[in-house]
Amino acid sequence: MADPLVALACGLSAAFLFLLLFGLSVYLLWRKKRNQTLYRGLIPTTPTIPRCTTPVLQTSQSSSYGSGGVPFFVPPRFKRTPQLNKGKEETERADEWELHPDLHTQRGSLTVGSWFPLGSLRPDLYQLPEEPSEWALPNGSAVRLWFALQYQQEREQLVVSLLRAANLPAQCQGNVTLVKLQLLPSDDRRHRQAKARRKGCHPQFNDTFVFQVSNSCVDQCSLSMSMYTVDHQKKHRLVGLVLIPLRFSELKEMAGKVQWRDLDNESDQPLSKNGDIQVSLNYNQSLHRLTVVVQRARGLQCCSDAGVCAQVSLKIHTQVVRNKWTTVAKGNNPSFNERLSFRLLPMQLDTACLTLQLQQPSTEEPVLLGIVVIGPFMYARGRELEHWNDMVSKPQELVRQWHPLGSLLSHRS
Repeated sequence: MADPLVALACGLSAAFLFLLLFGLSVYLLWRKKRNQTLYRGLIPTTPTIPRCTTPVLQTSQSSSYGSGGVPFFVPPRFKRTPQLNKGKEETERADEWELHPDLHTQRGSLTVGSWFPLGSLRPDLYQLPEEPSEWALPNGSAVRLWFALQYQQEREQLVVSLLRAANLPAQCQGNVTLVKLQLLPSDDRRHRQAKARRKGCHPQFNDTFVFQVSNSCVDQCSLSMSMYTVDHQKKHRLVGLVLIPLRFSELKEMAGKVQWRDLDNESDQPLSKNGDIQVSLNYNQSLHRLTVVVQRARGLQCCSDAGVCAQVSLKIHTQVVRNKWTTVAKGNNPSFNERLSFRLLPMQLDTACLTLQLQQPSTEEPVLLGIVVIGPFMYARGRELEHWNDMVSKPQELVRQWHPLGSLLSHRS
């Protein structure tokens, strides 16, 4: 009796499980079909593009992924004004055009909607500023140097900004350009040096130098700037120099302003009343040797045809240590090219000086044509002081410079 009941229970269980699986399968198929129908309804075959004033870039409707490809288009960037307010918006746009007529030309010739440019270039943003008047090139063959001075009273510092130079001679175009800056008088014999960033007739420096000067000594100082060109053989040739006297009141007015000066060179320097002499100096500290090369003279006022010689004297304090003479050369522009040497200790550099006298030999007493004293601040000023300081700061170089000759009475006074 138990076996038929067990068989009936198993049959009912199997039938119920079959009906459950069949119903679940029908539900899954119906769900899948419904999802496909909804997806196709969301992506129509012919897409509807909204009306707008912007250009639309539409690709082909065919796709490599199937027949029902998804179209691609650039969405509109600007909202369309409602039709009800169209008249009012056009009126406001016309009023804005009258108030800003240059907006169209500055921001582009193609606009969309109200004031939305698609993009354009503004040439006024790329125009270089006109060259200011202070950068104007000099007339003739003068060499011009631009700089700026500023004195900081609280720090007691003179700030010198060396900017550029112009109109260098054509033979200097392939050479390196140097400018040596020095504050005179100064106990510091070292000088500041600027090197041009590029070669050519119009070199640029853009360097800044600081000199320590007390407020009480500003009016007694001068700024010396000498320009040199260095050739392929590393020889320094003087192009010109400029000496700027410093005044405390003027430094306040010219603070940070660009200034220019035309350099003085040999051809532009007028001859002095008694003539000029060209001298080269060198001091070897290890050998304690001071070398003087008397090269030539010009513009001498000779009384006769007896010839001219140069007497070079080394003086320490007020005592003459040694006298030496060159050979006699004839003419108003004699050439000597003689080297004279003196022994001088390094500790004596600040108390020694050189006295050069041009004389005409005579049977009785030699006729004095001119005299110049080259030495430290104790004895000399201007070019003579600068020449002495250059000699000390350049032990490996023979420093050459022209000096005007004065009378004996002026040096005694």
